[in-house]
Amino acid sequence: MTNKRNEKKRRIDDSYFAVGRRKTRKTMIKILSIGSAVIAAFIAMVIVTGASVTSHDDKSIVMHLHPLLNVMVNGKSLTVPKNIGIDSLLHKDHSLDQYGTSGSAPLHTHDDSGTIHVESTTNRNYTLGEFLNIWGIDLKGKTLKVTVDDIVISDPTSHILEDGQNLNLYIT
Repeated sequence: MTNKRNEKKRRIDDSYFAVGRRKTRKTMIKILSIGSAVIAAFIAMVIVTGASVTSHDDKSIVMHLHPLLNVMVNGKSLTVPKNIGIDSLLHKDHSLDQYGTSGSAPLHTHDDSGTIHVESTTNRNYTLGEFLNIWGIDLKGKTLKVTVDDIVISDPTSHILEDGQNLNLYIT
């Protein structure tokens, strides 16, 4: 009886449509296997090499820091405006543009929270003075005092920006 069932199955499986379904199934399995292998290889490459997936205009960002700047001018709080280093009215010094992306300076702001975005295509030190130059703040004849995480800094404009710093700039 088992032979009759197997013969009957074989006849059904050898039909024109069954052969087509088997070929389609085999092709789909091959395509899915190859696609899965390619995706797995890409993910492994990113994990192993630590490749940067953040890029703008074919320039990869290799440095991304967020110090916070609070500014007081003659005892009054000054809001750090959004789009410093992006908006042409707030992008005065273009000497560092080669290290930025998409026409923006590597030191810029996105909002008025005081967060400075250091988004650079190269690893290098950036200073508070460079950010103030990009912003276009005129410091001639002014007295500066800067605290970083509540510690007074002796040379404010040469201070190197680091991730998570809380900078207070007092201008008189």
